[in-house]
Amino acid sequence: MPDGVLLNSGRNALRHIVRKLGIRSIHVPYYICPVVADALKAEGCEIDRYSLGDDMFPGRTFPVDDFVLYVNYFGVCGRKVDMLAQLYPNLIVDCAQAYFARPKGRTSFASPRKFFGVPDGGVAYRVETSGYNQDVDSEKRMAHLFERRDNGATPQGYAMFRKSEASLDGAEILAMSAITRNILSKTDLRSAKERRIRNFAYLGNCLPTNFPIDLSEDDVPMVYPYMTDDPGLRMRLVENGIYVATYWPGVSDCDSLCERILPLPIDQRYDESDVKKIVEMVNKQA
Repeated sequence: MPDGVLLNSGRNALRHIVRKLGIRSIHVPYYICPVVADALKAEGCEIDRYSLGDDMFPGRTFPVDDFVLYVNYFGVCGRKVDMLAQLYPNLIVDCAQAYFARPKGRTSFASPRKFFGVPDGGVAYRVETSGYNQDVDSEKRMAHLFERRDNGATPQGYAMFRKSEASLDGAEILAMSAITRNILSKTDLRSAKERRIRNFAYLGNCLPTNFPIDLSEDDVPMVYPYMTDDPGLRMRLVENGIYVATYWPGVSDCDSLCERILPLPIDQRYDESDVKKIVEMVNKQA
C-alpha cells in the first residue's frame, strides 16, 4: 500500500492537502483536469491560472513562497518537477498521471484508478492524516471495470466509466474503501511498472513524438503522449478498439494540446502484440 493518507479520490486528496496546509491561494496551470479547480474552490481556495510553454514548463515565474501546483503530465515530466521543487518550496505536485513517482515538493497527491482496476481512491503525501469515515460505496462504481474485463474497451464501458466518475463529483472526503485497499494490496506493482516502461519504450522507438518527454529515473508513464496533426486518427483508433482519451476538452488556453495529443495506452493489460497493433493503426493511412 502507498505510504500516504489513503482517501476516496485524488481530488479529495488535494482538498485534504489544502485543509492541512491552510492554503488560501495557489497558482494552477490552465491545462489541468477541471475537477482540480472544483476541489480547490470547494475549500475556498483562490486560483491564479498560468500558461505552459512549449516545453510544458510554467510560462512565468512566481513569488518564491507562493503555493504552486504543477502536473506531472502523463507521468513523463519528472525532471521538470525536480526543477520546480528547487525553485518553489511550496510546490504541490499533481501525480494523478504519475502514480509511481516518489513524493516531491511540499506535498503531492495521486489517483490509483488511473493506473489500476480500482473503482475509486486517492493518496495525499507528506501531510498529516485525519479521522475520516470510510467510503462504503465502491461496489456501486465497479460496473465499468467488469465491462472492461469481460468485453474490452467498449462505448458501453465508457458510459459506465463516466457514470462512476460523476458519482465522485462533490463527494465528501472519506477514507479509502476496503474494496480499493484490497485490490491495491494484491496488485503486482513491479510487473505493472515493467510492462508500462517496456510498452512506452516500444512506442517511443516506433512513433517519435514532439511532446517534451523528460523522464526522471523513477517515472513510470501513464500513457505515451503522441502528438499528431491528423484530425481523424483518434477516431480511427477508437473504432479499432484502441481507447484514446482526451485531456482535457474545453479547457481554456489549451485547445491545441487537447486536440493534438493522443495519449496512447501502454498499461499492463497490453502486451507486445497490442502495442504493435497501435503502431500499425497510427501508421495506416486514412
